[in-house]
Amino acid sequence: MFQDPGVISGSFFIAYLPEIPHNLGIMKKNQYKSYSKKNGRNARDRRKRKKEDSRLVGFTTLSQVVGAPKPHSYHSHLPVEKSRIIKEPFETCAICSQRIDNIAMAMISADNRPVHFDCVLEELKKAYPLRDGQIMSYCGKGSFAIFEKDEEGRWITVQKIPYEDAERYARSKSYVEENKI
Repeated sequence: MFQDPGVISGSFFIAYLPEIPHNLGIMKKNQYKSYSKKNGRNARDRRKRKKEDSRLVGFTTLSQVVGAPKPHSYHSHLPVEKSRIIKEPFETCAICSQRIDNIAMAMISADNRPVHFDCVLEELKKAYPLRDGQIMSYCGKGSFAIFEKDEEGRWITVQKIPYEDAERYARSKSYVEENKI
């Protein structure tokens, strides 16, 4: 076989590619990487690794065990709104006369003044005494309810207690939105 003085034995393709020097000992690592990127070797390697990964047998993650879908590289191009911070007005509670530190957790009383959520809950517990095994909880949209467990252990609603009507609930939410900066 023809032996070129610049050819390293066993590397026939290297001697005849003009971008790669004949002596690999002098070549820097980043020069070889740029050459492989030019010729698409990284893309081929990725496809090869992906194909090898798909041949894995057995479960490698908990997501595979429960049947969750594989994560994909899709990213939404929708604009993300910048979150706004609530500028606290620091009003006083109509029940306990203390300052309200978190207006988003407050409710509006019957006389249209803000009150602490915990103060409302304590006031309702006094107005509606609970029996053994009953609890009082917030249901949403300004209403509370008394719950107890039935024979099968499920929670059932004993009584629903509206505190804020729809108008006051909407007014409290708009009040919080107005105080955002």
